[in-house]
Amino acid sequence: MNHSDTDSPITLLELCSYLLKVFGERFPEATVNSTYQEGYLIDCLKGRMAVDIEWNAKDGNLDRDISAYRAWYQLGLIDGAVLITKDLESCRKLINDIWEEYCEYASLPADIKPPVDLGTSTTTSSEKAAERIKRGDGGGCPILVVGIGRGCWDESQYRPEQS
Repeated sequence: MNHSDTDSPITLLELCSYLLKVFGERFPEATVNSTYQEGYLIDCLKGRMAVDIEWNAKDGNLDRDISAYRAWYQLGLIDGAVLITKDLESCRKLINDIWEEYCEYASLPADIKPPVDLGTSTTTSSEKAAERIKRGDGGGCPILVVGIGRGCWDESQYRPEQS
């Protein structure tokens, strides 16, 4: 996610126990209270699980997120991560179906394109996240990818208010 305040902490990460485990008694007073990474703030750290939502960001954000999870996992700072994004194909179908129904309801020509463009191949999706996980970008870090799609919609109908 983009944040204007680049001095914001990513999250408070207690490193003391890790440092003592790695370095033993050579650094008994070593503590680091927080870590900063300019321009990147994870959405949530719940216990030792990192959680990020990447809905319509550029797919390069997936590389950044998965790289961060890998590094933090290898350092023993997290036990895993959850990445929430859209299931692109399911969302495309849903948008087209809703738009088609709306055009019929509003007596609009059928050839008008929906106001939401999911035709681009450069935004985040569960499919792109899965590709990166399969090729090993996570480096062994357990990453759960949640793809939100049509099955999450309660099918309540949108009807614009009549004036």
